[in-house]
Amino acid sequence: MENKYKAGSYDVVVVGAGHAGCEAGLAASRLGLKTLILTTSMESIADMPCNPNIGGTGKGHIVREIDAMGGQMALNIDKTFIQSRMLNTSKGPAVHSLRVQADKRLYHEEMKKTLEKEVDLFEQEVDKINYEDGKIVSCETVEGAIFETKALIICTGTYLNGKILIGEYEKISGPHGLSAATYLSDS
Repeated sequence: MENKYKAGSYDVVVVGAGHAGCEAGLAASRLGLKTLILTTSMESIADMPCNPNIGGTGKGHIVREIDAMGGQMALNIDKTFIQSRMLNTSKGPAVHSLRVQADKRLYHEEMKKTLEKEVDLFEQEVDKINYEDGKIVSCETVEGAIFETKALIICTGTYLNGKILIGEYEKISGPHGLSAATYLSDS
């Protein structure tokens, strides 16, 4: 791209703003590191495209671990839940599992507010990672923004080369018709 420009310098750049990207960005920032989260869409921050629940049999253990380390997911669901239910109550306590259904829109809005207070956010697709002497030095967006960084955390989730498959029909897309991240994997 001809119109490249230096857009900033960060200790940590996180690519993707789903659950993992939000938690990674907040963790880095809370350690005192200047942190940027890049997303293809501000509307996809903390999106729940598949399942509007936090917790459950598998995910509940991860949520508790993130919470124990000072994460935001459990705090955010406490602010935005519609209902909660303890699963597997007919079995022993070792398999009891809390599942909490979120108001998807409110969950997104609350997490975005939290991020805006603690990290920088930028809406563009990352298409290239730059290295010098085997170390990451920056990443670039499809529109030419270059962000210098000491560390890069990739949390692209279902957006990286995302496809919608319906029978034989195939379309390149992220969840909810948002664009897929189609260039980064080439880097």
